[in-house]
Amino acid sequence: MGGRPTPLRMIDATTVPFAPSEVWPVLADIAGYSQWWPWSLFVRLRHAEPGLIGTEFTIRPYGWRSFRCRVVSFEEPRRICLQYDGCYLGGVAEWRLEPVCQGTKVIYDLDAEVHDLLVTLFGTVISLESIHACSMRGIFRNLRQSLMQRSLVT
Repeated sequence: MGGRPTPLRMIDATTVPFAPSEVWPVLADIAGYSQWWPWSLFVRLRHAEPGLIGTEFTIRPYGWRSFRCRVVSFEEPRRICLQYDGCYLGGVAEWRLEPVCQGTKVIYDLDAEVHDLLVTLFGTVISLESIHACSMRGIFRNLRQSLMQRSLVT
C-alpha cells in the first residue's frame, strides 16, 4: 500500500441485437456470470439476495488477486450499480442498458481507484485500461453468445 490511490476511469460498450428486456435477465442473473464470463476472470458468487441488492460476487483475474463486487442498487431494466472492494481496488461500476434502433447498447462504466503500489507500478508498464478493455471484449463477446443461445431456446 502507501501513496496516493491511482484512479481508474473506464467506459466500455457494445451493441447487441436484443431488446433491453431480453438483456436484463442475463445481467441481473449474477449467479449465472460464471457460466458466460471468460474463464480467465474466475467469477464466483459469494452471496445471492432475492431482491438483487446485497448480492456479492468475486472476480479474480488470472494472475491477480481477487476483489469483491456487491450490488448496491438497480433500476430494472436499465442499470445495475456495483461497489468494488478489494485489497488493491475500490470504487463503483455500473451496467447500463440503453435502447437503440439496432437493439441495446450495453455499457460498463467503471470509476475506481487502485490502492496497491505493485499494481500501480505494473500499470506504468502495461496499461491497466488496456487489460480492462481486453477483459470487457471477452465479457461482451460471451454476453452476445449467451443471448443468442437463449433466443434459440425460446
